[in-house]
Amino acid sequence: YTNLKSVLMQAENRTYAQAVECLNSLQSNAAVLKSIGKSNDRNSRSLPEMREFCQKLGYEPHDFDSLNIIHVTGTKGKGSTCALVESILRNFYSSRKESMTNKIRTGLFTSPHLVAVRERICLDGTMLSEEEFTKYFFECWDKLELNNLQQGDEDKQIKPGYFRYITLMAFHVFMKEKVDVAIMEVGIGGEYDSTNIIEKPTVCGVSSLGIDHQRYLGETIDLIAWHKGGIFKANVPAVTIDQPPIAFDVLKKRAKDVNAPFTQVETHTKESLGNINIGLAGRHQLKNASLAIELCRIWLEKHRNIKFSNEKVPQEFVPGLTKVRWSGRSQQLVLEKYPKITWFLDGAHTLESMQVCADWFSEAVIAKMDKSIERILVFNCTADRNGAEMIKQITSKNPYIHFDHANFCTNITFTTNQFKPDLQNNTIRIDENLNFQKTLAEIWPTLIPNSQTSDAHVFPTIQNAINWILEHCKESEHEVQVLVTGSLHLVGGVMAVLEIDV
Repeated sequence: YTNLKSVLMQAENRTYAQAVECLNSLQSNAAVLKSIGKSNDRNSRSLPEMREFCQKLGYEPHDFDSLNIIHVTGTKGKGSTCALVESILRNFYSSRKESMTNKIRTGLFTSPHLVAVRERICLDGTMLSEEEFTKYFFECWDKLELNNLQQGDEDKQIKPGYFRYITLMAFHVFMKEKVDVAIMEVGIGGEYDSTNIIEKPTVCGVSSLGIDHQRYLGETIDLIAWHKGGIFKANVPAVTIDQPPIAFDVLKKRAKDVNAPFTQVETHTKESLGNINIGLAGRHQLKNASLAIELCRIWLEKHRNIKFSNEKVPQEFVPGLTKVRWSGRSQQLVLEKYPKITWFLDGAHTLESMQVCADWFSEAVIAKMDKSIERILVFNCTADRNGAEMIKQITSKNPYIHFDHANFCTNITFTTNQFKPDLQNNTIRIDENLNFQKTLAEIWPTLIPNSQTSDAHVFPTIQNAINWILEHCKESEHEVQVLVTGSLHLVGGVMAVLEIDV
């Protein structure tokens, strides 16, 4: 009775901080993750376990068919593609007479978050409020607790891991809120990803593929493509953009194996888009926009019975393409309280995405290349990534961009040696991460011409790294450009320290 009473606490007694604390308790630590790796046994159990947790919440996977899901995977750009899809559909009727009666209610699930975990679940383009997140979080938490009690498992506290829980919660929120469309971004891979309990999506999309998450997906592009193609379903359109030939062949075969109609869309040019300015910066967004346009076209034809002409970009898509926002990716901003500093934020964390970041950054700063401007790199990546090669993508860019300083730091947010609760990360050992940043600082002179060892600095926290920049800029007479990259967690931490509103 005592346990049951505890489980049935009134929702108004719960706080957002308590919800985040409970959620963080579901994170696996670094040692556990390392032991899991590419375990076939773990993979084979992944989706059956996810389905069981669904049932404990009162859902069968086929219940989610009513969400008219758009399911998106990829290595680079899948989050941006999802943001573009959501914006296009949400704004589709804004220029039509029937806008008030036919407005599309959207649900968007993405990962990771930058500053607040609430960012992962959005309704109509807005992340859940703290109150909404708390309410829906504990609805799921309590159902799982009660199920454990009923099964006699109260001592085991059987619950899904962090990402699985947020995925389940997203499905729950979208069902309760009766969204017209749920845009679901895959976490890692596709075949065994938690989102892949989806049985009948409306359409599946694959953004650009590259090498990432090798521990889980394999070392080669064909193995990675196999995992990504695992989201394809029978008789459900599967859409991709141009891919490396071997990856394309694997995706095509995976589609054929399940009888999924397979299409590769042509990448738009700025001219073919009518010279509109996509709300996301960088030439690479043309690929993501091309994929998003086709995914929306298929969805609208099926669920709104709209027949499109042969025009490459329907005019109703333009408001969504121009209004879309996706923080922390190719984002440039100047803060009112630090007017001398231009911040360039990009969560690139693979060799391919770092190359894209370098292209974007060089295009953004080239107009002032001949002026007396200081440039500072703020960088972090984990030891399982090739940090030196990632940095080379930036430092070897032609025309050459000189950095006066490079600040390497861990992903601990604040100098109190604490993460912001939403940014707590148990999956990385901080001591190993700090040692790796020291290694990068030591080899910095070999990665950038004319650099001196004194140009590289190592900090135990993100706040330390940012505070150094702010103090340095007080004494500098020059305009300062700061590029923050290498990790979305780093970008999120910088936004938290600078109090940037996502």
